[in-house]
Amino acid sequence: MSYQPPEVGNEISCVMHGIDEKLLYNTKALERKIIGALNKEKFTILDIMSHKFKPHGYTLAILLSESHIAAHTYPEYNSFYFSIYSCRGKEDGAKTYEAVKKYLKPKSIDYSNKKIVVKK
Repeated sequence: MSYQPPEVGNEISCVMHGIDEKLLYNTKALERKIIGALNKEKFTILDIMSHKFKPHGYTLAILLSESHIAAHTYPEYNSFYFSIYSCRGKEDGAKTYEAVKKYLKPKSIDYSNKKIVVKK
């Protein structure tokens, strides 16, 4: 029998506000922090794609064997969009989210955490 993931995945999505723009412009450090957090949570990274926009803004997409991460900086607004979805289980991705939040130290966060049921 082949591997079958749990019936419930976890999706965390947020926009963090009030972040020091220097952290948002230092995209290499931000990418390293996210990858380090994923490794600590034992995610399997399959591919990484990113793009720097002019005059500012940075998008990062990370393909995981467990699903994906999407992130985008808005340094002109001191804001950061972050989303992680994992099909490993109900609380997956929470430690990665917490590590990113701790690194960026936002003043406020618009946050959503949904359990995604894939089987009816």
